[in-house]
Amino acid sequence: MSKIYKDDKKTLNELLDMAGLIDDATLLIPDLQRPYIWTPPQVVLLVDSLIRGWPFGTLLTWKVGAKDPVRSLARSFWRVVDRTGTQDHDKEVTDIKHDVPFDMVLDGQQRVQSLMLAFGNDGWGFRLLDSQWGEILTNKKKRGRVGKPHWSLGSLCVDLTALAKQYQSKQLAASLDYTKILQWVVTEEATGRSNDSRGDGPLPCAQKPENKGTYVRLSQIWKKAPALVNIDPYAIEEIARKFLADKECTPEQLEAFARPLAALILAILDVKKTEITYLELSKYVKEYGAQEDYNEAIVNIFTRLNTAGRTLTREDIIFAWLKVGWKTELTSDKNARACIEELTSELAKLTFAISPEDIVSAISAVWSTAFNDGNLMNNNDLMKGEAIRPMASDVSNHWNLVVEAATLVCEKALKRELSYGKHYSSINSVAYLWAWCFGALRWRNRRSLDVTQKDSFKKSLKKSLNQRIDRWLICSQWAGVWGTDSMKGYVSKLATVVKSLDKESEIDKVVALLADHLEENIRDLEGKAVEYIEKLVAQDRSHVTIYYTPLWIWCRLDANRWESAKILLRYAPGATTPLEVDHVVAWARWNEKIDVMRKATPAIAQNTTGEVPPNAAVTETPIDLDAILPEVNTLGNCMLLEKKFNGSKSKKPMNEFLERVHEFRKETHEIELWAKPLELTMPQVESSATSVATLQQLFEARTKLVQEELVEFVKGTKHRIDLK
Repeated sequence: MSKIYKDDKKTLNELLDMAGLIDDATLLIPDLQRPYIWTPPQVVLLVDSLIRGWPFGTLLTWKVGAKDPVRSLARSFWRVVDRTGTQDHDKEVTDIKHDVPFDMVLDGQQRVQSLMLAFGNDGWGFRLLDSQWGEILTNKKKRGRVGKPHWSLGSLCVDLTALAKQYQSKQLAASLDYTKILQWVVTEEATGRSNDSRGDGPLPCAQKPENKGTYVRLSQIWKKAPALVNIDPYAIEEIARKFLADKECTPEQLEAFARPLAALILAILDVKKTEITYLELSKYVKEYGAQEDYNEAIVNIFTRLNTAGRTLTREDIIFAWLKVGWKTELTSDKNARACIEELTSELAKLTFAISPEDIVSAISAVWSTAFNDGNLMNNNDLMKGEAIRPMASDVSNHWNLVVEAATLVCEKALKRELSYGKHYSSINSVAYLWAWCFGALRWRNRRSLDVTQKDSFKKSLKKSLNQRIDRWLICSQWAGVWGTDSMKGYVSKLATVVKSLDKESEIDKVVALLADHLEENIRDLEGKAVEYIEKLVAQDRSHVTIYYTPLWIWCRLDANRWESAKILLRYAPGATTPLEVDHVVAWARWNEKIDVMRKATPAIAQNTTGEVPPNAAVTETPIDLDAILPEVNTLGNCMLLEKKFNGSKSKKPMNEFLERVHEFRKETHEIELWAKPLELTMPQVESSATSVATLQQLFEARTKLVQEELVEFVKGTKHRIDLK
């Protein structure tokens, strides 16, 4: 493909006019769920930099054709940025011209949006809670009880008194510190504050008698700066005087402010003429090659940009399409953003805390399975309205089912005590189960089932899921199968099964088909999951956290073991702390034993070949001490302990910790009864007198026992006994 972009320049005045300061907007931004995150002080700093003549930076834009489907993904800039959280007050600058090409800002929207807020019309700016304004202005977080959410709308103004004071000493507008001159001010008392605001609030009001003639909206100065090349400075001062007179300044104010304001107008004129460089991605033409290759390039450019401090994703583009085509009349007048954010919040309560973008990814898999013949969206589809727009219609039309399927899966995972990010970490593994459940629930809704039949169906579905969700989520994690390509295969196969359900009319057969398919997928994982368990070794003591899920499962595979494992190992009553992986024989204890051996037999310790030096007096087989040291981190020397009980940094044997636990204070033999189901021997628990060689053998034996039972779990011949 030939180069699809060109270098270009525009003056800042032209750029902002395109963005909507005049007429309709032809410089837009993609509505990709990326918020405007700059703060009012950052806007001031940007304006200050421009007036001082400092660089603005380069933009990246994309020329979008008049008939391009992605026009639907664009919106104009905001004139009011609302962060009160009480209402949606964000308002777009202007309508978009229909059937004309426009430029879409891919990189630089934070800067352009900031300048629109600074130089836009009266009433443009930030609507923030008064507490937020207070924190911004004082740089201190407010303490104490939060009262009623009063808000103020701040517009960027010039404090003429501060301007005149600085100008008097420096006599050069470009040398002034505008962070002290520019202020956020309420310019309209009637509309600039909440109706029940107490007092004057944190922002000054330009209409108050004491502020008369003091604050001037920066946008008005922007408009007063004439677009002339060679203008007489005296003419500028006359413009400034007339401007101040219109503001009903006193004669004293007029004399004090006229020349400094004239200097600022000239400085703003220079800002207007500032040339902004940008790279423009051209709209598609045949010379670029195949349309598919062009679309692929555009999506890759999108997803490699860093917007608002975070890289865009394919899911952001999908989300944008969902918002465009969402049918709010089917979702209680809630738009796509509100529905997905609500689902995100509900799933977080079920310990499945993921981002809205991850929710969109999972929903995409559900839709692809049920409505798109198992074909996941590719980069070319993301640029085609006809390919992806149906997703919004289908998902909003079946939103209740999507929520029901997602909730069912996450509730079942929670009841099985499986936590995302702890026991498994693949969104894809959960997305597959959502699609699996959605297919079943959609079949139910398309049948004339009575209440009893629906109840029976859901119970059978839950039972089938309950029997397999542990192995699916965990074994797929251990097998390391997750990625885009593997998800394509899973979704494609599941789509075939879901489609075959249409031919079935019996509940048992439908559930059996789905259960068999899930079981077949789990069996396909067995080989890789078993290999993972058999090769699982922590190379360093900081890596033993990889044993968490294997040990967590293993403790639950035997009734007697579970009775020992669930005893809370803590010294005093109180709230439980999280479990973490710790050593049976502490690393410090093990290391001390190695040091003792190294001092006792230095010649042997230094012989890394395993050969006994001729003059060495030994009575046992020589040991490579450096090779033994890492064995303290093997699976067999690890177990799950409460965080506060962690003794990995201590040199004490484990029994000295256990003797302080309530359950073991009375009788020492209770420790042995506790240890046996956990496959721990007393030489391991009371390791003071146990030799390194003996501990090494015990570690190896216990590792083998744990691995053997975990393999049985993977193959489905051994199951958890803690929950039924």
